[in-house]
Amino acid sequence: MGRARQMLTSRSYGLIQIFYGKLFYAVKYAHNSWHKYWVVKRSIRLEGGSKIGIHHSTAFNLSNSNIIVRNGTLKIGIDFGYFDGGSYDSRKDSCKIYLVNSSLEIEGDVSLLPGVSIYGINAKICIKNGTLINGDSHIIALKNIEIGENCLIAQGVIIRDNDGHKLTTGLDNVLSNDIEEVHIGDHCWLGQRAMILKGVVLHDNIVVAAGAVVTKSVEAGNLVGGVPARVIKENVTWSA
Repeated sequence: MGRARQMLTSRSYGLIQIFYGKLFYAVKYAHNSWHKYWVVKRSIRLEGGSKIGIHHSTAFNLSNSNIIVRNGTLKIGIDFGYFDGGSYDSRKDSCKIYLVNSSLEIEGDVSLLPGVSIYGINAKICIKNGTLINGDSHIIALKNIEIGENCLIAQGVIIRDNDGHKLTTGLDNVLSNDIEEVHIGDHCWLGQRAMILKGVVLHDNIVVAAGAVVTKSVEAGNLVGGVPARVIKENVTWSA
């Protein structure tokens, strides 16, 4: 009888541990969710009658940062759909916005599809009216990235103003981690899996072919492609 009671007590103690463990994590999850909600709410500024629609699966990490919407609507995530070569389910492909000492400024109507990730540290990111960014695209800023009006950013595009890691040739001890602003003009179409690297200026009405790696600035009206990208056609026009 004593052994049976000891076994029962041992098992009950284990169940109590599990119960209190689950209760602790449930309380912690609820606290973190409410805290994140208020942090995000305080960080959003709507100007000029603007609106914002945020899918519930969107992941935020905002520290001393702001999301500012001016004279338009920012849509972050959608329910389900097929867009620009990809099928997206926002329950799985949630948007991620990570800002530290940074601002995400939206001017006009902008849409971020599920899977878009925006990272900014000590940076300003500006996206202008009529621009749509497809899923799996990444914007990574340590200084300044600006995207103009009526741009179409295809699936899996990467835009960054920094190398991400320090680099040396071995001939000296100088480690380089250059940061140079990126500016994308109006009515630019960035094809699937294209990369726009630091210091690049894309002038208006540029088409970047799928998979291209753009390392140098491009004049208006050109189509570029390849690795590294070069001008393939001039005086191009495009429509969605």
